[in-house]
Parts: sequence; C-alpha cells; structure tokens
Amino acid sequence: MRRKLSLLARGVKHDGTGIAVQIHNISGTGLLFESDIQLEPCDRIEIELPHAGGITAVVIWASGRLFGCQFEGPVSSATLSAVELKSAPAPAPEAIDPVTPASSVRVARPEPALDESRGDTEPESFQDVIDRSREQIARAAGLGIDRVRIIVEY
Repeated sequence: MRRKLSLLARGVKHDGTGIAVQIHNISGTGLLFESDIQLEPCDRIEIELPHAGGITAVVIWASGRLFGCQFEGPVSSATLSAVELKSAPAPAPEAIDPVTPASSVRVARPEPALDESRGDTEPESFQDVIDRSREQIARAAGLGIDRVRIIVEY
C-alpha cells in the first residue's frame, strides 16, 4: 500500500554528495521523490527517514525531477507511520505521470483533509486528524488510545 504524503527529507548520493528530496509517496518497499539532482536507474542513495535513520534505496526509474526507488530491504510499519506523521497533511500532486514534463508539475499548498468516506463537505480540523491518527496507531499497535501520544512540531 502506497501512502501519499509530502515530506522534505535529506539524503546522500553514492559519491557522498548531500541532497534534498521531496517525498511524494512511500510504501514498505519503495518511494517516489522529487529533487533537482541527477540520478540514473541503478544509482544508490541513502535517505534519512524518521524513526529509521538512513535507508538505502536503488533508483528504478527517473523522469525529469521525479525518481521511483526501491528500498534494499523492507521498511517497518513503524517507520512508515513516523514518515506519515512527519509529513504535511496534503496528498501528493495528482498531475505526476511520465508524460507530464516535471517543469509543469505544481505542488499545491497543504489543505485540511476531507473524509470523503463519511460524505463530509467540510475540511477536518487539525485535532480531528490527530485523533483519527491516534486511533489508527493504537489499533495497529494493539494499545488503548490513551497510550498513544502525538507530538506536533512546527
């Protein structure tokens, strides 16, 4: 399952050059990110992820500023949750595809989430997003919701 998100992260190219990346989605096996760097398929990079530190990934495909990567080993669900919690609440841009030139892709400002499954027409409040996240984490960890604390840093 891919998690859409928007997270600025740091990384290192195989030659030791530091890089900045904008992660657009992530799963247990790989991620999609955007950056100004030059990478080719089969290049290896190390990306700093919350909870896990440096994770090595191999570039599978490159299209302009977009890169699809596969992790050298699986990433834990705890790391995926930490990445999601650290990310901006907006999903990745829908306009990203191999045909669209990267220069024409616009990244929208984060907006409050809508819970379309409930038919909501009003954006969720920030507290509602936190409460829903706490419930999901508690359920996944087999804990009571009172045992889960979320700290938001601005």
